[in-house]
Amino acid sequence: MIIDFKNVDFSYTTRPILEKVNFTLTDQDKTGLVGVNGIGKSTILKLIIGDERPKSGEIIKSGNMIISYLPQDPFIPEGVTFRDYVMSQGTKEHPINDYEANAVITKMKLDPERIVNNLSGGEKKRLALAKVLVTYQDFLILDEPTNHLDNDMIIYLEKYLEKYKHGLLMVTHDRYFLEKCCNTMLELDKAKIYSYKANYTHFLEMKAERANQMAHQEEKLKKYLKAELEWLHRGVEARRTKSKSRIERYEKLSKTKFSEQKGFEFNSVSSYLGHKILKLENVSKSYNDKTLFSNFSLDVLRTDHLGIVGDNGCGKSTLFKCLMEEEKFDTGVMEKGETLRIGYFSQHFELPNSDKTVLAYIEEESNAIETLDGTLTARALLNNFLFDGELLYTPLKSLSGGEKRRLQLVKVLSKNPNFLILDEPTNDLDIYTIEILEQYIDSFIGPVLCVSHDRYFLDNIADKILYYKNGSILTYNGGFSDFLENVDLSNQAKENVSVTYKPRHTSLPSKLKREIEQTEKTIEEYDLKIAELKKILKSNPSDYQILIDAQKDLDEINIKYEEVAEKYLALMEEKEQYNN
Repeated sequence: MIIDFKNVDFSYTTRPILEKVNFTLTDQDKTGLVGVNGIGKSTILKLIIGDERPKSGEIIKSGNMIISYLPQDPFIPEGVTFRDYVMSQGTKEHPINDYEANAVITKMKLDPERIVNNLSGGEKKRLALAKVLVTYQDFLILDEPTNHLDNDMIIYLEKYLEKYKHGLLMVTHDRYFLEKCCNTMLELDKAKIYSYKANYTHFLEMKAERANQMAHQEEKLKKYLKAELEWLHRGVEARRTKSKSRIERYEKLSKTKFSEQKGFEFNSVSSYLGHKILKLENVSKSYNDKTLFSNFSLDVLRTDHLGIVGDNGCGKSTLFKCLMEEEKFDTGVMEKGETLRIGYFSQHFELPNSDKTVLAYIEEESNAIETLDGTLTARALLNNFLFDGELLYTPLKSLSGGEKRRLQLVKVLSKNPNFLILDEPTNDLDIYTIEILEQYIDSFIGPVLCVSHDRYFLDNIADKILYYKNGSILTYNGGFSDFLENVDLSNQAKENVSVTYKPRHTSLPSKLKREIEQTEKTIEEYDLKIAELKKILKSNPSDYQILIDAQKDLDEINIKYEEVAEKYLALMEEKEQYNN
């Protein structure tokens, strides 16, 4: 069975989404669809199921093909039990048994007997996912299936899809999920589709090769156009003999849109953090006789990058609300440093549904944002995050869900925080934005607390894990993959105490290893510069200006050398923890 796009065009008003797009999906393909937020990934899914129609071209589907679709924001009618809703698509040919429905609903950590009423976004997504998993289909379409799932549920879904025998198309930002579940990748870029018969890792390699080839071809075309333009600008007499076909060819090629790759980098600027940052002593929090955590103590250090994990509803977001003083701890003491400037990225934040433009929204915060590369205007910062052209003047109410999350991230970072608190920051963000967020956090000069179910993201940004277990928050010194490998959550003791787990092996976390290597490289570069400057001083004893300039440069390098040497000593002390 196949789904075949043939020369499909689609646009919203004047904004092209697809231009003469061709691709084929079969019931043997497990396909991941990737592209930046707002580019039209969800539109492709809606075109397949018939919620949207192409402006031209055709979409051919095999006769009698049964498609199940999980939307990003599912609608669920109220007044029925969870079980009845999940079983509603059963047929005489493909019935759904009670025990199947109960099993998958329970796996999604929901109650089969509960009545649908006032569900949270996460509950809706999990219930809708349960329904598509038990309903018969020839082809399964999933839009951000891992949003609102905890790690146990993500791993369960991952294993389910690995064994799945029909066609699959999904949009997801979870890179481990793509790697495990997909054998084909589609990339939507500037209204064109590029198809790769590859898993996610191989796709990245093939994409890089395609980008290099495109850059080479565009460079040749630019040189050709420059030469042709010079030819066209020659004198009037020469113009009379010019080939009409050559002129027409130039005019056609001159309309080519080049794929200019935007810089997408935003490095934090250092700001002063005092000796006291954030300290918790024996704090506790309960809801309706349920203990979320008790007797939890934490002294946040300047270099801490803490990943926070746990089941849905265990109290991760509540901890952040207490830290932001939106709620109060039941017991215990919280102390904050006076110099803290917290950047808080909330899971439940919503942009105003207004006619205010993207540019005006960021300019409200600041029109002068300090970065390591100098001062950026709000417009320049937005350009770095792919808000350019007409998007700058798009009303907030017209943005896609992913674009709203991306704009929320820009708003948080534009405040130049010295402490980041991030609650599920990767939800609804595209992979490209997530990668830039990872780069930003890696360069961030200050502590980071992050709740996330994105395993790839946590592996890249966290060097210590806080995890919820039996009414306690426990600590693991190491990255997230190490944590999953070394901590058996099902067999942990139930005492309400904070426990530190050290890795059973001596391998360094990859982030620490990279930092040590980079610092060693920097020291070597400074050694070479110092030696070169000393040589200049020695070989020019009578040239006063050269001596002044060289000595000034040497003084500056020596200051930097002392700073990096101090950092290197700290890294070596941290490394020793893994060698004992």
